[in-house]
Amino acid sequence: MLAALSMTLALSQPQTHLVVGPWTGKDLAATATSAARYRLMVTGKPNAVLHLRASQVAQGWLAAFCTPNVCSPTQVVVNLSPSGRAVIQFELIREGQDAAGRSGARITGSDGSFVDVPVATR
Repeated sequence: MLAALSMTLALSQPQTHLVVGPWTGKDLAATATSAARYRLMVTGKPNAVLHLRASQVAQGWLAAFCTPNVCSPTQVVVNLSPSGRAVIQFELIREGQDAAGRSGARITGSDGSFVDVPVATR
């Protein structure tokens, strides 16, 4: 019975892992200069397609998922490589002086995976 319970728990867990850390790469051409930048590492099933959405962003802030070519506000579709990995620059952008002074975010995958983004201040 314990083995069946363990198997059920294992199967119910998302296969995708999301990890957020400081952005360490060079600035991408499509990114905002005043943004708080994070490195979002996505690992999962090779060649999987995952829809990511940002939530819990303070009013007056914008969350964006950036590649070298484009930044997508609030959500993005990620195609994992044959190795099952993808790296995305995630940004929190304060849109104006009236916006809250700080914001974090939660990034949620279509498979139920999630990660909380550390609070940024601007």
